[in-house]
Amino acid sequence: MSPRTALAAWTAVVLAAGAGLPRLELRTDGHALVPAGSPAVAADAEVRERFGLRDPVVVVVETERPEGIFHPEVLRRVRDLSERLQALDGVDPLRVTSLATETRNRVYPGTLRFRPFLDPLPETPELMARFRSDLAEIGLLDGTLVGHGGRATAILVGIDPPAGAGDRTELVRRIADVAAPFAGGTESVSVVGAPVAEALLGLHILADLATLLPAAIAIIALVLWLACRRLWAVALGLAEVAACLAFTFGLMGWLGVPVFLPTAVLPVILTTVGLADEIHILWHHQRELEAPGAEGASAVGRTMAAMRRPVVVTSLTTGLAFLSFLGSPIAAVRWFGLFAAVGVGFCLGFSLSVMPAALTLLGAGRLRHAASAATAGGGRLAAALAPALRRPGWVLGLIAAATLAVGAGASRLVVQDSWLDGFAPGSPFRRATERFNAAFHGAHLLHAHLAFSLPDERVPEDAFGERGPLLSPEIVAALGRFERAIAERPEVGGVLGPYAHLEAINAMWPPGHTARVQMDDVRGISRLINRFEMGRGEHRRREVIGDGLDRTVVTVFLKHANYRDTARLTAAIRELADELLAPHGARLEFAGDVAVSQAMIPAVVRTQVSSLLLALLGALALLWALTRSLPWALLTVAPVALAVTWAFGAMGWLGIPLGVATSMFCAITLGVGVDYAVHLVAAHDRARAAGEARPAAAAIASAGPAIVSDALAIGLGFGLLTLSRVPANARLGLLVALALGTACVFTLLGLGAALAAPWRPAWRLRPALRGRDQAAPAPAPSSSRRSSSSPTTPASK
Repeated sequence: MSPRTALAAWTAVVLAAGAGLPRLELRTDGHALVPAGSPAVAADAEVRERFGLRDPVVVVVETERPEGIFHPEVLRRVRDLSERLQALDGVDPLRVTSLATETRNRVYPGTLRFRPFLDPLPETPELMARFRSDLAEIGLLDGTLVGHGGRATAILVGIDPPAGAGDRTELVRRIADVAAPFAGGTESVSVVGAPVAEALLGLHILADLATLLPAAIAIIALVLWLACRRLWAVALGLAEVAACLAFTFGLMGWLGVPVFLPTAVLPVILTTVGLADEIHILWHHQRELEAPGAEGASAVGRTMAAMRRPVVVTSLTTGLAFLSFLGSPIAAVRWFGLFAAVGVGFCLGFSLSVMPAALTLLGAGRLRHAASAATAGGGRLAAALAPALRRPGWVLGLIAAATLAVGAGASRLVVQDSWLDGFAPGSPFRRATERFNAAFHGAHLLHAHLAFSLPDERVPEDAFGERGPLLSPEIVAALGRFERAIAERPEVGGVLGPYAHLEAINAMWPPGHTARVQMDDVRGISRLINRFEMGRGEHRRREVIGDGLDRTVVTVFLKHANYRDTARLTAAIRELADELLAPHGARLEFAGDVAVSQAMIPAVVRTQVSSLLLALLGALALLWALTRSLPWALLTVAPVALAVTWAFGAMGWLGIPLGVATSMFCAITLGVGVDYAVHLVAAHDRARAAGEARPAAAAIASAGPAIVSDALAIGLGFGLLTLSRVPANARLGLLVALALGTACVFTLLGLGAALAAPWRPAWRLRPALRGRDQAAPAPAPSSSRRSSSSPTTPASK
């Protein structure tokens, strides 16, 4: 295929795939990050469907007035804002809960219809005193709608589960837009909750890409310029980046795969990783241009003959590392691994076809002048590492000792993740959430779903023929003890269950407090459940007590959803259920955002372990198959394996938790970092085949500068993620950048020392890595080329 035909064919492929870009969607909801078949996800879906529960968007009105919220102007804003939210398209008016919608123990004259708290608006001292008294009498709203201390009140807007991320994001935005004008003067308004976190996270990711992707492209352009000193090379590299991103994300659009939180960092990853092969090809091409009488076509041919197989091997190891994520139980992580591998495969095809075609069309004269600089750079690097090559035993011993010290930090590694951790500590949303957690029961919800099953003869029945276990005074009393025991735990901000709701109904009914009901017989409990429905609405009753009177939900509020503390809490709740409720035929399941998050963490751990093992074993198997030498394969993988050990240790010592994003660093590091060793080993074997007296020094002089440039470009590209507004992505970037830098040092220093060791066995490689035409000594190079690889270089003296 002619160069122009190759370029035209690749252009057509990219345009066809890129047409799918407008079909891309963004999805950052928490349910996308848990295994689809997880029991917690199934339980959560069942509870939501059965009880009509919705994710609450919380609109918080805070005031600096001395009276707190007990001022007519503050309460007028709450009433008007509630009405505006109820009228909002996409919001069910019955799902808006506030002081303006909740009823109290007063009825309209001549009826049994209960008045909302803000009807009438308490604009006189007498009405305000009555309003305060009614709130204190019921007590149910303290910590849910009224903040502790009375300086804030909340409006809860229940929205549907995420059928499409765009719908929820748009609805959250409109809720925030409606609420914003009600702030001013001494009042402030903020919007918090899990749906808001998901929407903001997506916006932060898009904002990150708008700044980080151009920065990554600029870094790649700078590295290519420093390596080649020609705009043609920079343009060629950037064309590959643009083509790879258009192809990969266009393919996702055609296949209907959304951009999840893990895949959102793919543009930065592919921008940096995709050009690794080009750096090595361009660097080797410059050296080939130094040969006497080198022409563009002959230099390109020799370059591709020497680099084709190392490039294929490095792309395969990187692709296998990304494909190791296919073993993850999290669908979003699996899609990340698949499309990262697709992008790497695209870049491999580009390197093997478009690169030689473009270099042939450009000709030798455009790049030759930078070749001597490339040779000089290799000589300086070899000279700098010469002392280490002369004392390989000392170098390897120091690396081993340091690895033991740093790697010991891995024992301190913890697993942690929550939707609040997706925001920087100083971000407005996180500060607003922390204020809400301080004033109310907490923003994190854990639903304890209790299903009761009794023998038919033991099922209570009221005078109207209604039957169900929840009419049993013994079960209701046990539920009261269950709720109180949970509320006493330090992790818990508050508890609302059927017993608390029935107590509140008992307090508000009837007017004048003349006939409170005792919950010690079936008749009394039946009356309270009926009053619950009359006083607060059928939909409110269904959120707590199921229609069959055999199921209920106890909602546990948490201020901080720490994984380890929450795991202890759920275990304690199970023990309480076994002790207090199991004798009454109760079965416990957890639901809510906390339960879903708890299910995500074990999946994260499994992802880390499986991807680590699969990436490591895949690289070893591939290298073994290509080299037919297990010692060579182990030696090639050793530097990046040590770098991963250092990364795990550093995470433990620095207190960086393992989460959804950071769990991916290990396989990425293995897949990318092993490339350095592959190129160094291939260069070493070429030097031995060419008869070099000191092949380790010659290999460093030949491949070292490209390895450093590769590591610098990719490390800086990932390092840009540290500027992300999403802390999880920032930690991922930091870990990968540090691990790849460490892998580069271990490759040049540690592997270089191992290759230079006099006690190293005389292992030989198959031509798989060095290239077929490199098995025999190459034609005599020019004096400038000999100066970088012969025994007379500073590195070999």
